[in-house]
Amino acid sequence: MEHAVSNIATLPDRHRASPKIWFEKNMRATPPQTPPPDTPPIYRIVLTGGPCGGKTTSLSHITERLESVGFRTFQVPEAATILFTGGVNLSNVNIEQEVRFEANLVSLQMALEDTFYDLALSTGKPCVLLCDRGTMDASAYIAPEMWQALLDEQGWTEVGLRDRRYDAVIHLVTAADGAEPFYTHENNPARKEPPEQARVLDKQLRDAWVGHPHLRIIDNSTGFAEKIHRAIMAVSKITDTPVPKKIERKFLLKRTPRSSEFPIHFKTFTIEQTYLLSQDNNQIRLRRRGANGAFTYTRTIRQPMRDGEHVELKRQIAGREYLGLLDQADPTKAVIRKSRRCFLWNNQYYELDTFIEPQEGLCILNVEYKQFSETLLPDFLEIEREVTGDENYMSYTIATKAGQSEER
Repeated sequence: MEHAVSNIATLPDRHRASPKIWFEKNMRATPPQTPPPDTPPIYRIVLTGGPCGGKTTSLSHITERLESVGFRTFQVPEAATILFTGGVNLSNVNIEQEVRFEANLVSLQMALEDTFYDLALSTGKPCVLLCDRGTMDASAYIAPEMWQALLDEQGWTEVGLRDRRYDAVIHLVTAADGAEPFYTHENNPARKEPPEQARVLDKQLRDAWVGHPHLRIIDNSTGFAEKIHRAIMAVSKITDTPVPKKIERKFLLKRTPRSSEFPIHFKTFTIEQTYLLSQDNNQIRLRRRGANGAFTYTRTIRQPMRDGEHVELKRQIAGREYLGLLDQADPTKAVIRKSRRCFLWNNQYYELDTFIEPQEGLCILNVEYKQFSETLLPDFLEIEREVTGDENYMSYTIATKAGQSEER
């Protein structure tokens, strides 16, 4: 169930919290990130999208699929539906009331998610929390100035609300965008948006989640049954259950594009990647990723397999653990620092990395395709050539070469 989009209002300027302030204030808004090592996995996945996108149907099919492979599943209800069915009415509200509603909406959403997370933890079994929308959905319904004022007032950050809370976000595109004959109000009496408004809302919801490292867009390029299957496959990949492999490809740009050259919405993050000492053939790296003083931290172990392939074991860690592990940094490897711009173009998710050090100015576009034959590239970027598989453009190689140069 949706709520009305508010009028734009002028509110206080953006406040950039320091990492320490963010850590103290925002950790209370996130469930435990590092449960005991022997705890079975608990995944938190958001299903979102515009009206008549197939979210309800997907929830049912995904639940059935996950339970068939041994997961306990929990469906976290949509906070907005609870509030509206409980009597909340947003007609004729002023700006202050609108911001107050959104703050309560996000707080309720987090409380529901945290409750289900704690219950999942108590089962001692592998679990998946399927969230009917997530915290960032609220930002699609109010003006950016109002949203930022809400964040400042509550001591929240987008990195905390978006990246730390969820393992993946699955966006199901409204049928009003690409499957217009199937756009209907019949299966949801509360749905009142005409197709034009549904398309606008869908785009706002997509933009709200841009920047999450595991955002998947499920469009209407296939029939409905195949659309649901693609959503199931996206969840299967996140939960490490059998799924067809995606093709990761890299493209070298001739130059770094200016922000003014981007005709579409994007989010910018800074990434700092440190390689740790390892006594075997594994690559161990730490990554700090964030914006405006708010960060997430991950530790990844890349293990070689007998067939020449590699498997990556990745987990989020707390800021304190990250600082402790930095003591194990490999002195022969340079620290990688780069800026990453995340954006959607033609329903495809892209990550554009610009190296700050070493190799300042090196610019590489990263994209995942379902098939190697796919080559959908943004027409506003100047692509020089593909560098998929070229070790010279892999972060580990760049860190190694730069580290050796520093030793000399």
